[in-house]
Amino acid sequence: MKLEKNVLLAPYTTIRIGGTARFMCFPSDFAELSKAIRWAKEEGLPVFLLGRGANTIFGDYYGLVINTSRLNGMKVFHTGEKVLLEAQCGVRLSQVVKLALELNLEGIYKLAGFPATVGGAVAMNAGAFGTEISHYLKSLLVMDWEGNVEKISAEDVKFDYRSSPFPDMGIVLMAELELKRAELDVRHEQNLIKERRRRTQPINMPTSGSTFKNPPGQYAGKLLEMVGMKGYRVGDVAFSHLHANFLVNLGDGRYEDALKILLEAKRRVYEEFGIYLEEEVKVVESCSTHGGQV
Repeated sequence: MKLEKNVLLAPYTTIRIGGTARFMCFPSDFAELSKAIRWAKEEGLPVFLLGRGANTIFGDYYGLVINTSRLNGMKVFHTGEKVLLEAQCGVRLSQVVKLALELNLEGIYKLAGFPATVGGAVAMNAGAFGTEISHYLKSLLVMDWEGNVEKISAEDVKFDYRSSPFPDMGIVLMAELELKRAELDVRHEQNLIKERRRRTQPINMPTSGSTFKNPPGQYAGKLLEMVGMKGYRVGDVAFSHLHANFLVNLGDGRYEDALKILLEAKRRVYEEFGIYLEEEVKVVESCSTHGGQV
C-alpha cells in the first residue's frame, strides 16, 4: 500500500487550503483499508477518510489521512425500468451523474456539480434542488472501526439534513443505488441546473461549497448577506460575491484566515438574529479518533 509522510493537504481539497498531514495512504482495496486502520490504531493515530476534499478545510493533521481515490470500482445492472448501481466509496459522484444522464435516470442528476465521492456524498447525505443521495440508496457495505464489514439496508440507516451516522458508525465502502428511468428529458433539466449554478455560485473558483447548513425555515446565504458577509474577506479567504454562503480561496488562503471568517460570520448572525449557524463544511485538525468521509 502506498504510504506517504508529511503530505501537503491543500492540493487534496477543493478550496485548496490545508496544512500538512503526518501520513497519507492510498489503499487499493478494502483489505488494505482495514490494514491501514489497524496500523493507525496501534500507533495511536487519529484517522481521517478523504475523498475529493469537498466541504473540507484542513489545518495540520498529525494522524493518518486515508485517501480513497483508488477505491473506484463501479458496476451497473439493468432490471427493467430500474438500474442498480454498485459504486465503491472513491467513485466520483460526477461519474454517477454522467451515467444517469446517459441512461436518462431520475433525480440523482440534480447532484451535478458536486465535487464529491460516493462515500463522501453518503456520509454527508449530499443534496440539492429537493433531492438527497439517501433517496436512492438501497444498501451499504460498511466497515466498522474494528475492521468488521457488514452489508446493511439503507432503510436501517438514519439520514438527516446534510448528515448521517457516518463516519462515527463506520466507513462507507460501497453504496448500492436504485435508480428509475425518467419520463422527462433529464439532460434538459440538468442543463437548467448547470446554468443556475453558473449564475449563482462561484463554480470556477477554489471553494468548499456551502459553508453553513440552512437553519430551519431560513437560508444561511440570506442571513449572511443581511449581516454584510457577502464579499467579506480575511486575508485571501472570502465569502463569494455571487453567493454569501460559499467560502472561496482568492489565491493564498490560509487555515487561520478561514477560522477567523467563519467565527465572524457566526458572531454576526447570532448577534443580529439570535440564530446559531452550524457548519456544513468540515474544519479539520488533529482531533477525534476518526474523522469525516468527504
